[in-house]
Amino acid sequence: MLAARLRTAFQVRADEVAAVVWAALTHCAILMSYYLLRPVRDALVLDGDPAFIPWLFTATFVAMVAIAPPWGALVARQPRGRLVAIVHRSFAVQLVGFAAVMYADVAPALVGKIFYVWLSVMNLFGVSVFWSLCADLIRPEGGRRLFGPIAAGGTAGALLGPVVARLLAHRVEPAVLLVLAAVLLEGAVWSAHALTRRVPSAAPATKGLGGSAWEGLPRVLASPYLAGIAGYALCAACLATFVYLQQAGIVKAALPDRGARTAFFANVELITGLATIVLQLLVTSRLLRWLGVGVVLAILPVVQGVGVLALVMAPSLAMATAVSASGRAATHALSRPSRELLFTALPRDDKYRAKNVIDTLVYRFGDFGSAWLHRGLAALGVVVAAVAVPLAAAWVALAVALGIGHRRRTRDDVPR
Repeated sequence: MLAARLRTAFQVRADEVAAVVWAALTHCAILMSYYLLRPVRDALVLDGDPAFIPWLFTATFVAMVAIAPPWGALVARQPRGRLVAIVHRSFAVQLVGFAAVMYADVAPALVGKIFYVWLSVMNLFGVSVFWSLCADLIRPEGGRRLFGPIAAGGTAGALLGPVVARLLAHRVEPAVLLVLAAVLLEGAVWSAHALTRRVPSAAPATKGLGGSAWEGLPRVLASPYLAGIAGYALCAACLATFVYLQQAGIVKAALPDRGARTAFFANVELITGLATIVLQLLVTSRLLRWLGVGVVLAILPVVQGVGVLALVMAPSLAMATAVSASGRAATHALSRPSRELLFTALPRDDKYRAKNVIDTLVYRFGDFGSAWLHRGLAALGVVVAAVAVPLAAAWVALAVALGIGHRRRTRDDVPR
């Protein structure tokens, strides 16, 4: 009875149930792994000066540039199923290495900075590969119905991760959390393998895409549609970075103890997760069907623009919590599924090569550039909201344009 009601609520066909469940479980494991580690990362980096964060964003962008060619070569040679296994198992092995170094207390300040950069890379690559697989397996019409509940599976992981981190923050060494995160990534590999075998009518993929390792960026530059998605990602990264840096300064000043900071960030993750899963289960799929992808994409710019303005006008821990949680809930529940839906209208090459360039290089360039922009504005005495609010307005216009483009590309895609 419950399963039937869920199928009715999300318009999931009987032959799609297994695929949705396995996709949700994969997403859950990936995001639980990341959100288990995020409070550790944020607490470690605030052992130092928050003014150093722009340098960490710069290092993350450089790391993304260095990884792009090997990733392109991997996509050219490996079928989609192996991509998920290779990416997440390599991250799991690296996590065990970090755990050993942290347990031995080797150069903790330096290791904390390296771990910050590594986790920033790991998060974007892991999530990007997962959504590439979903966009490849599921048609646009199915994406409008199914991406909401699939994203909700990830939110369940985003909820469980900080809950575990909060419970264990004062009881165990960070190394223990890293090993647990590695186990979760291995679980994601197995559930992703089950997903690829249970999507009805998915075309088999037994080999890589071929071609050059450098094809992703030229494909983004050559397509107005892909360039628009890249512009959306840049705007999202810029406003999110403004919020993150404003929050970091507030938390550093108010909470000098690392354990208290870890608990604070875990609380923010928990509130974010609860808000996100409610939106995903009750709102996302309905809004995508009723209003279309463009309108849903436009919600995040409004939320982030108002959030930056609120942080500037009333800086406090409570406001930092509210702004961070609302912005990220809108990102995960509304913007992310909508942006992934844009890729369902593209050929397979773009779902892996161009999409990964946007999700990693472009997004981290947005982090890197906006972090230094934030510092420059502070040095000049310019209020960050003076840039954030006009940017949010332009971002809304871009979201609407992308919605129109997606509708044109999927006009002939109807339910079967």
